[in-house]
Amino acid sequence: MSGDGRRQTVGLFPASARDGLQRLLGALEEAFPVRFEGRREGELAGLDAILLLGDGDQAEAGAALGTPALHLLAPEPARPGEPVVQELASDGALDRSLRGAELPDDRLGAAERAPGTGAVLAACRGVPTWTARGRLQSALLIPRELEPEEALRERLRDGRSAALLPLVHFLREVTARVAWQPPALRASFLFDDPNLHWPSYGFVKLPALAEHARRHGYHAALATIPLDGWFAHPAARRALRESGGALSLLVHGNDHYGGELGRPRTAAEAVALAAQALRRVRSFEERTGIAVDRVMVPPHEECSRATVASLRRCGFEAMTVTQPFPWLGDGEEGWLARPPGTGPLAGWGPADLAEGLPVLLRHPLSGRSLPELTLRAFLGQPLVLYGHQADLLEGLDVLTEAAADIERSGPARWCSLGEIAASSFETRREGDRLDVRLLSRVARIEVPADTEQLTVDPPPGLSADGERLLVDGRERRFGEPIDAAPGSTIKVVLRSEDTVDVADVPAPRLRPLAMPRRILSESRDRLQPLLSRTR
Repeated sequence: MSGDGRRQTVGLFPASARDGLQRLLGALEEAFPVRFEGRREGELAGLDAILLLGDGDQAEAGAALGTPALHLLAPEPARPGEPVVQELASDGALDRSLRGAELPDDRLGAAERAPGTGAVLAACRGVPTWTARGRLQSALLIPRELEPEEALRERLRDGRSAALLPLVHFLREVTARVAWQPPALRASFLFDDPNLHWPSYGFVKLPALAEHARRHGYHAALATIPLDGWFAHPAARRALRESGGALSLLVHGNDHYGGELGRPRTAAEAVALAAQALRRVRSFEERTGIAVDRVMVPPHEECSRATVASLRRCGFEAMTVTQPFPWLGDGEEGWLARPPGTGPLAGWGPADLAEGLPVLLRHPLSGRSLPELTLRAFLGQPLVLYGHQADLLEGLDVLTEAAADIERSGPARWCSLGEIAASSFETRREGDRLDVRLLSRVARIEVPADTEQLTVDPPPGLSADGERLLVDGRERRFGEPIDAAPGSTIKVVLRSEDTVDVADVPAPRLRPLAMPRRILSESRDRLQPLLSRTR
């Protein structure tokens, strides 16, 4: 291995290509342990890999010497055109999540050249678009430069992936021995609003859902409202307990008073709201014996920046929404809108961090995008499909079909959102030592059989100065080698210096209409099955 430390040196041909791709290559250097080094013709020595853009024979020459090489032929068109489908092969050379996938692309149809001979990794309309022969891979398109505020993930999405995907796949192969490895594929279904006031909630029939989930091997999480925790029907509690872990609960706002989490602008307002939600959750757990994951689902996808920070300070372990920075809304910037200075990797990793709180991205159950699920699985992101009780109008077969869509990307670990949050960390091997990079505030690490030590690094971009690291309850330093017993499970916790004791936080301003509004909403949901039969 050459390069500085763990970074792999990728020779870029021609050397002048870097001038027009600075933002794109910089983002890739941030995402992978690589350094792109411009080289002139014939300068092949000391390289870990070769990237050739356009005409030339450096890639083939380097591959003949045993150096992995990728040849990208023609510039990606500047403007979108008619979408065409790139069909990926079932070849074992491809990542498991990509095999057999069909990815639409609105730039591929305008391209006219074809890559060289070899095993076909992808094709469009029967014409190869990505091939492999020995150490040489060839693909059709050279990705365009990123726009100044464009996220890298915008180039690996449903509708546009053909140019960047071969390059990202190649860099993952080149850096496999030294790069951080994402967690295995994880998945869960998520339903907003159900409570335990009755064994059913609209079309969500808890005993039937629990039995169906056990039989088909999936997990269903119910985002329940803390205000509703005053009562839990014995049969509903029994369905949760007897589900064998197939059903779980997490937190859905506080009163569910509209987009309530989006309103607080001050720390005091936000902390009062988050603290009351947790106090209600704790009271529910004490009375029912049913655990509730410390994962927040903001009602109506609204959550202010102050509220996100308060959730972390009060002890929430994660939140799940459809975009990495929920306070920015879903305006002209799109779902990957990001605050200035956050870098181009929003939505790229297994979890994002907003105000120090992990954000687990979720995706609609109804109208789900198979290409989007494929690309999320490729990036190591959990596949969380969410909906409401009305999505089960036609029965539970919709979940069987959705589970099959997820399993196309590989065998998934179906689990709760709390377990997904606790498994959101990356790993890297160094002899008998396992290095762990957190993407969560609470992690449960199963120590492999061939491991005797581990180290823990903070999440990327999170300052370690304001965080305490607790390993099995004992304070440790980041990067400090820790003895680990093979086969054991170690609990790692990040605790912020500004953490608050929720028992000491005054309650927020009373909303007299909160309970009546909630009763009306619940009544509407519970009447839907009756109304549908009447119609």
